[in-house]
Amino acid sequence: MYALGLQLLKPGMVVGMLLASVVLPALPVWAPELQRQLVPLSKTDTLADLYHRRDRLRAELRQRPAVTMANRSGLGVVSDDALDQLWSIDHRLRQEEQAQKWRHQAQMHAAAARGLGDPAFLPTSMLDLVVTHWEAALLALDQIPGDTFGAMQVVVQQRQYEGERAIAAYHHDTARSDFLRAIADQKGLAGRLRLTICNLQRECRRWQGNQPPASPASLIKVPVAIALMAKLHQEGTAPATPLWVSPSNWTEDAGSTWVRTEYPLEQVMADMVSASGNIATNQLIDYLGWEGVNQILRSRGYTTTRVTSKLVGESTYPANAGNAPNVITTDELTDMMVAIYNHEYPGAELIETALANQRDRALGHAAVQAPITWLGEKTGRNSKVLGTTTAISVGGQRYIITATLDHSGSESALRSVVADVVQYLLTHNGFEHTVASSEAIAARPQAFLP
Repeated sequence: MYALGLQLLKPGMVVGMLLASVVLPALPVWAPELQRQLVPLSKTDTLADLYHRRDRLRAELRQRPAVTMANRSGLGVVSDDALDQLWSIDHRLRQEEQAQKWRHQAQMHAAAARGLGDPAFLPTSMLDLVVTHWEAALLALDQIPGDTFGAMQVVVQQRQYEGERAIAAYHHDTARSDFLRAIADQKGLAGRLRLTICNLQRECRRWQGNQPPASPASLIKVPVAIALMAKLHQEGTAPATPLWVSPSNWTEDAGSTWVRTEYPLEQVMADMVSASGNIATNQLIDYLGWEGVNQILRSRGYTTTRVTSKLVGESTYPANAGNAPNVITTDELTDMMVAIYNHEYPGAELIETALANQRDRALGHAAVQAPITWLGEKTGRNSKVLGTTTAISVGGQRYIITATLDHSGSESALRSVVADVVQYLLTHNGFEHTVASSEAIAARPQAFLP
């Protein structure tokens, strides 16, 4: 309580109180301007040890005779190492007591959030409150200095709270996605449509975004590109490093990568993304290895997305074609695109350039009209699915729109969905509120359900 009371006073007043408590001078001591110096403290394992050291120093100082000397302001106490130690210990105790208050506040908010129930079954109004409590809990933990006792436990607690906040935020966003249901119902596509829209702060809206489409088709090339850039970064390999393209990876292809030829790795990746090259994709899968590409994706939290099959043209299967269908969700793919445009991945700027050079512009690009700006896109199409993940800018805010339509080759239907989403973002200033592009917003760690 002594140290707690001290934190409410000005530093000069605290010094005066400390001096009065440890010195019994024969003459008055006037030292309102005297400031003690914080000194490094020897290692202390527990808070109890710190209190013990403080009490021992106080007792020692009470037994000392008072020593005063003249200075320009009058009389003051001679500098003493023990006083500096006591000042530093009291400073640390005040810090620890404040940290305990922040921890308690965080725990109270966490308990309140959990007490409201499972976010998956709460109405929007309750989810507002749950998210607010988790944000407050994490903000409280952020105030705790990293050198206080229990700092490691705070880190663990932060990770736990962030996971629970992510779950609450996911359901909160989903509950506010009624306009997407209306789009799907109006077009008679509700059962076959998967749709996720996120801004770069990872506030999202979705319709069946956590359910994989019938096939990823060429949309699977985005995670392959991410895995490639991660591998190059981890191994210190330059993107310009040449890669030999094996004849065993040949299949029918619209790209410009040919077998029995050597290309820079970055050029192979760009051909895979912008021209949707199948040969390029298959060679990069060999370069990464099945486990290599999927381990990188798992390390980034993408537990649903799997690359387990190479790309096949009209009829020709490459060697080592894979053993299971590829899988993706619009939630995870949208999160990958957000990370690319936020430059969260090594080499993200190379992928972004490839997306901007997309040759297939019949889906997302064709659905975007001024004043909206199209930034880049990856499309995918086969006999099972038609899809696009498109980056746009609306009033200075960037968004990713990912839409897939199962068992349909109707480009006009998918374009219409994307166009309706774009129109909604334009007329509602994004997600029903105005956000300045320069405004600091705490980015969420992920756009998909943990």
